[in-house]
Amino acid sequence: MKLFFFTSSYPYGLGEQWKANELGILIDHFESITVIPFSFGNNFTNPKPLPLRVKLEKPLFEGAGFMVKPYDITRIIFSKHVWIFFREFFSRRVYLKKEKLIKWVVASLSVLRLLKHPTILKFIQEIDSSTCLYFYWGKGACEILPFINYKKGKKTIVRMHRYDLFEYENQNYIPYRSAILNTSIIIAPSSEAGKRHLNELYPNAKCDIRVVRCGTKGSGNLSRLSSDQTLRVVSCSLLVTVKQVHIMIECMSFINFPILWYHIGEGPMEKELRQLVKSLNLTDKFIFVGMLDSRDVLNFYTSNCFDLFVNTSSSEGVPFSIMEALSVGIPIIATNVGGTGELVDHEVGQLIPADVNPETLAQAISTFYHKPSIEKNKIRKAAYDRYETHWNSDKLTIDLVKLLKN
Repeated sequence: MKLFFFTSSYPYGLGEQWKANELGILIDHFESITVIPFSFGNNFTNPKPLPLRVKLEKPLFEGAGFMVKPYDITRIIFSKHVWIFFREFFSRRVYLKKEKLIKWVVASLSVLRLLKHPTILKFIQEIDSSTCLYFYWGKGACEILPFINYKKGKKTIVRMHRYDLFEYENQNYIPYRSAILNTSIIIAPSSEAGKRHLNELYPNAKCDIRVVRCGTKGSGNLSRLSSDQTLRVVSCSLLVTVKQVHIMIECMSFINFPILWYHIGEGPMEKELRQLVKSLNLTDKFIFVGMLDSRDVLNFYTSNCFDLFVNTSSSEGVPFSIMEALSVGIPIIATNVGGTGELVDHEVGQLIPADVNPETLAQAISTFYHKPSIEKNKIRKAAYDRYETHWNSDKLTIDLVKLLKN
């Protein structure tokens, strides 16, 4: 049996080592796996290694975006798929809002780009009853599904996580979402929250919507509890608005015990956040680690002492950063957004309100700090057990194999 694995930029994009872990298991259950990245993900020279026997196609496009010219609309009008394009146009009333209209035009032209790409044409010809189609994520390459005869294959699955799943993250419109959900495929959100979202918006969808969890692979080692009176906190995210890193920094002004905070990640807000740290005289307390390769994050956790992992995102799917922290036994404090509540509860840490502010975050951290060591160690054990029971990618991938092949 063959597997075609469509993804955004893996193995060119940052992070996503968990996909390599998953492929390492999948290859033992398929005759061949072909990975088809959508773009280079701004990494043209240093792709991550793939498991042996996994074939990698060149990315379909250099970047995820492309230029649209006014006369390009004629390509939609005169396409043989015009009836599908305009069914979306009228059924979703994209003509009522300029933003929706632009999204529809761009998505429609993207579909046409994909359908004429040599790699896609070759793949379409190779689909047969021994073929499984596997799409990461719910935007991008999967938009071709309403336009091709995917039914020639054995099974088609589209995984969805956050930005590609929740329509409120996309100005309440994802082009061709309805068309994709009205195909006879499996739509696999990574969280119960995602499944509820799709069922509420598309109660009559023909697809099979089922939760297929993403997991991570632990290192086999655990982080250590601090042995002095200093609380060592770690966080890991891009430095972007949705991650609300400024709340982490500002909360330290409300903490009156020794604390060291390490943040892994880079992003467009780095200069602004570094200035905030400087203005609050926290340069020696809030430390920017920079970007670490996903393969090095667990080593960083286990080669240092960390007492607590914090996530203050205003929106999430099911955060891999939290899974990784659980896998090394670090307790969690995180905002109750997206599927985070499916990872975190009082046994492994604390969920805090989505509208958290610096003072309430400081209170949650202070409460944890003053817990007895015996209770902290109990939470650390529960954190690792939660990973092993629910988020171990090796176990989850075996379940995925059964779903793909049965």
